[in-house]
Amino acid sequence: MEFDLTEGTVHNEGCDLRYWTTTGKDEAGPLITFIPGGNGHGCQFFPLMAALSKTANFTCATFDRRQMSGSQLPGGVESNKLLNPPQQARDVRAVIRAAGFERSIIFGSSSGGILAFQFAHDFPEAATHVIAHEAPTFMLLPDASELFEWFLHLTHLHKNQGLEAAAAEFESKLVGYDDEGVPPVVKPDARNRVNFWEYEIPILGGGYTPNLWRIRANGTSVGVMQSVRCREAFFARAPAEQAKILGCPVWVVPGHHQGFEAETEEFLPSFLEALDALERAKVAAARG
Repeated sequence: MEFDLTEGTVHNEGCDLRYWTTTGKDEAGPLITFIPGGNGHGCQFFPLMAALSKTANFTCATFDRRQMSGSQLPGGVESNKLLNPPQQARDVRAVIRAAGFERSIIFGSSSGGILAFQFAHDFPEAATHVIAHEAPTFMLLPDASELFEWFLHLTHLHKNQGLEAAAAEFESKLVGYDDEGVPPVVKPDARNRVNFWEYEIPILGGGYTPNLWRIRANGTSVGVMQSVRCREAFFARAPAEQAKILGCPVWVVPGHHQGFEAETEEFLPSFLEALDALERAKVAAARG
């Protein structure tokens, strides 16, 4: 994977956030900011950023989320705190500004999709378009009560039997990764799994969901994605419920929960078509 990638660090609210940027094939265009999910590391988006740098005129940015990989707090893991979605949205804004922009297209996957919604809620003026890829807002689903109790079970499992036991049951829901011919994805820093289970699952497993009705009222340009290989997984069913509230398009895209990384070539056309559809809708709405 060869493409021009610039690495930097931006300090925000007590944390040095490691981020990367790349420009399009001809010149710097509109910014797309990619928000990682529970694995926390920005390098999962490098394949998609590389493909975009060769095919389209976008500036791309991604980063390691707070307390993940290269974005550790000064005191190390001992100083980690519970996931704060509004603070993470402010981290996204800091990365956007460090990249030299005030507005950005936002793409967030998995819990990064929840943070994309949070950014749209808190900074609507800074969100050009927002795409949430399988954001696991399970409390919107018909089986929300069952899923809430399952996350409680995972929390008790983590406390009483340890991370590996809880992670094994959770990861059994990540269908599609073992499909024939699907390449593996990059494994995150070992610290990321610890942070996810100790400091993020207590919030995400409690069903945290930004106010989607407010995002719709703000008129934010938004769309949601579900992946073909995820079949009936709860995070693949959530986008349809999000779309009902947001009044937005829902796209079925190639790959599994990290299809943008594992099957980038197949994912890219769907991604570009979604961006084009949002832009055309926005232009049409502006014309009245």
